[in-house]
Amino acid sequence: MTTDPRRAGATFARSDAGGTVTEQGAAEAVIGDDALGVGPVTVSFLDADALRAADYKIELDLWPGGRLALTQLGRRFDTFTAELRRIRNQARVAGLLAHGTTMPEVFVGAVLGGTTPRPAELQIYDTHVTIVPEDGDPWQVPLGAVTALRAGDDPPAVVLETDAGPTTIGQLARRRDACHALIVKNLESQRQLLADLTGQEGFADGRGVPRAQVGGFAELAERFTAPERAPCAQALVAAATAEPQLGFVRLLDPDAEGPRSPTALPEGWAAFLLVPVGALTVLEILAGPSAATYVFKDGIEAVNRDGTPVLLVEQNVHRALALAARAYVLEQGVVALAGPAAALAAREDVRRAYLGL
Repeated sequence: MTTDPRRAGATFARSDAGGTVTEQGAAEAVIGDDALGVGPVTVSFLDADALRAADYKIELDLWPGGRLALTQLGRRFDTFTAELRRIRNQARVAGLLAHGTTMPEVFVGAVLGGTTPRPAELQIYDTHVTIVPEDGDPWQVPLGAVTALRAGDDPPAVVLETDAGPTTIGQLARRRDACHALIVKNLESQRQLLADLTGQEGFADGRGVPRAQVGGFAELAERFTAPERAPCAQALVAAATAEPQLGFVRLLDPDAEGPRSPTALPEGWAAFLLVPVGALTVLEILAGPSAATYVFKDGIEAVNRDGTPVLLVEQNVHRALALAARAYVLEQGVVALAGPAAALAAREDVRRAYLGL
């Protein structure tokens, strides 16, 4: 009998979205790095939308529909289930659009706020927090999107507030304070870096700050604008029809080193303007990786044909990626990923999340 936690004899039954069994039998179930295989059935972990294990039965809900059930694992049930859950979560977190530049510290708890707590793993990176529920898809909260952080006492929990709403993590046992302290430390480290860089408070990773809230807006923007991009940046601000914003973003997937600004940016960081111009919003990367002008608008064929890089934001993602040379992914108002449009279009996680493939 094998002692490999990734292998176990089992009976299996795969059913379609209507509940009809399409494949069944007995075979060795094998957990790979990216997929689970049993007999003729192979299920990518990116397609395993939920995992439940109870009464010696494992069930995987499959995308876009259907289910795989494993039974008769005997004494291997607990070890095989634990390993399957660990590897599946690892693969699905790796498929998220933003991932950490360092290894995270991991806490075990539960997502609160629904009718019942959802057991989950909390992965704290220096740029964001990733929540990995046992029974669903992982998601992440960029630290730049956090508007408030508090340690709740009834029940004991850590609450991350964002413009999109709160994320509450409880059942952390004696590690609640350590979890809260680590997020506070990472937020403070980010705040201090940007305060030292700009000489001002109020900046956060990926968040634009309106001109009225920035002392010496024009002078500060000039400090972080590469000379070759200054004419475009100045023209944009002059053409603004509403309050322009200045911000800084740490790119998790940066290009090679870009144009340099008079005041040096930390490695992997970029400075940007967000400028409303009529019905358009222009994202101007002032210096650092991917420095360029990106226009948010419809009907971009002529603009793109004339050589101006553009990012199209619309429901037709197929069309946007076909037209664009580069793409940016914004999560909760934070730039989470940048890369060539063709490369993003080829990524399995992007295809599933945005292209419905």
